[in-house]
Amino acid sequence: MNGEQVPKQVLKLWKASWETYLKTIKAADEQGGRLLDLMLEQSDSLQESAKKLVKQWVENSREISKSYLDTIEQNVKKIEEMVEPPEKKP
Repeated sequence: MNGEQVPKQVLKLWKASWETYLKTIKAADEQGGRLLDLMLEQSDSLQESAKKLVKQWVENSREISKSYLDTIEQNVKKIEEMVEPPEKKP
């Protein structure tokens, strides 16, 4: 491996790590959301006003999470462009 390939390999490894992280976070976010929705539906101990408040909190959290995940996806694309600039792609 020559000196030019090392940075590309490092970037590819870094990109793969971030992609794995992104998939894991998305899956955890989905499952957590489903669990919380189910808990709210089946909960008899919370009053409607409390359920409404929790649902608003969940929606705000989902928006923040989506923004975070979008930022990670953009950074992964930037890494991809560093590994293979658009003008060099076949």
